[in-house]
Amino acid sequence: MADESAARDAAADSVLVRAFQAGDEHAFVEIVNRYKQRLTRLALSVVRNEDDALDIVQDSFIKVYRSLQRFRLSAALYTWLYRVVMNRAIDHVRQQRRSLPDVDSEDLLLRVPDPARDARPDAHALGNELRERIFAAIEKLPRKHREVILLREVEGLSYQEIAATVACSEGTVMSRLFYARERLRRELE
Repeated sequence: MADESAARDAAADSVLVRAFQAGDEHAFVEIVNRYKQRLTRLALSVVRNEDDALDIVQDSFIKVYRSLQRFRLSAALYTWLYRVVMNRAIDHVRQQRRSLPDVDSEDLLLRVPDPARDARPDAHALGNELRERIFAAIEKLPRKHREVILLREVEGLSYQEIAATVACSEGTVMSRLFYARERLRRELE
């Protein structure tokens, strides 16, 4: 079922790309509408700021618009869009990098959901700090591990979809996910 859906999506993408390459500007609008939410979630998962994520996606679509005439249909459109957005998001994080305050690893491990604590005013700040630590740990991963963990845990893609996106086998995806999760666990301890 997922294979049929992916094949339909790829066919629809090919039609839109061909139409744009033939001069149909509306086809580009369709591509934007089709992928903007998904790509915004991806950018947001990296930069953790909605305004920055929207800017990154907009800049990425400008780049795509300028390059789409040369796009070869032998590649998957989403794979290309993913890489453009991911590269721009990573560049943004590098430019905006700031140090995070040191937090004791025991403190991080004790932060399990607690309804009594969550009702406190400082609970939101604690949650944000933990989220910052997690994303900082993800950023330290090698790119191939960072990509698969974001595609799996943020985008919710299947192993097969991830394999197609990053151009490797499903076994390689599983291996990269294993090592990414292990490194994150060690980093957060």
